[in-house]
Amino acid sequence: MAPSHRNRTADEIISYDVYHDALGFGYRAASWLDLVKRTRNFAALHYACIDARLAIEHLIFEQLVITGGEALTYEAYKSCLADPRNLSKRLRKIVPDYEKLQTFTELVVSLNPGLPRVNQWDIKGLLKSWGVLSSYLHWSGAHSETTENQGWQNQAIQKATEIIEPLWQKMSSGHSGCMPPKRMKPHVREVWEDFRVGKIDRESARIRLEIIRPQPSLRSGGTK
Repeated sequence: MAPSHRNRTADEIISYDVYHDALGFGYRAASWLDLVKRTRNFAALHYACIDARLAIEHLIFEQLVITGGEALTYEAYKSCLADPRNLSKRLRKIVPDYEKLQTFTELVVSLNPGLPRVNQWDIKGLLKSWGVLSSYLHWSGAHSETTENQGWQNQAIQKATEIIEPLWQKMSSGHSGCMPPKRMKPHVREVWEDFRVGKIDRESARIRLEIIRPQPSLRSGGTK
């Protein structure tokens, strides 16, 4: 786990040795945001937005790797590199039941209290946040009406805060994970298939899983 992101200097933010992955970028984004809120140095907000966007991009790709598994071919990987905005489309193509699989994984993990919490991610929500953060990384009009305007700055900081703080809190308190259908035991796979096609709801799936008490075989990532 990363140390606290609060009360760090700019030099500490850029020199601390963290991974260049979703967690590392999320940590830096939270650190930059804390710096701008403490010092009112608005330049730090741009850095916060850059790192938060990178955190989101890495996070979506992480979901693609974890849930897609062998279906993520090298050709698909190259396509992801060509346009990060297509990551969500690629994810839905490879794992059309992504949301349900995440919910099912969370249900299985919840029956094993000793395991760390598995995060469920709203990909559409992440992409929307990516777009909001992007708006602060382009020319937005006269300085007197934007970056030099206290009201505009306050609004920008507030919007960034609404995205970055919850993102970092979630990333730093759980893991990305998936229970691949191919690794499920037959009796678990049966519950999954019924849940996937809508024969049973979340509560019914939970009850059936409670009865069989599966031990999850997870493909995971996230916090280090």
